[in-house]
Amino acid sequence: MSESADGSGIVQVRDVDPTTLAVLRERARSLGQSLSGYLRDLMDADAATETNAEVIARMARDREPVGLTMDDILAARDEGRR
Repeated sequence: MSESADGSGIVQVRDVDPTTLAVLRERARSLGQSLSGYLRDLMDADAATETNAEVIARMARDREPVGLTMDDILAARDEGRR
């Protein structure tokens, strides 16, 4: 990938399956977009969405410690079964 002075980049993807490319071109056309614009929107949406691993890492980082042991959790579970 190469980057311009403003930080935007150029991405080239090789070996795209012809069927995949045809579908993407048709989807872009149906939305009145260029293939480049359509793919850029897909990448922007993907980058704006947290992965499961990112969500878990954020939750682990941002939460208050609970202070329960596994024994506490199992005891509470067993208490609820009585």
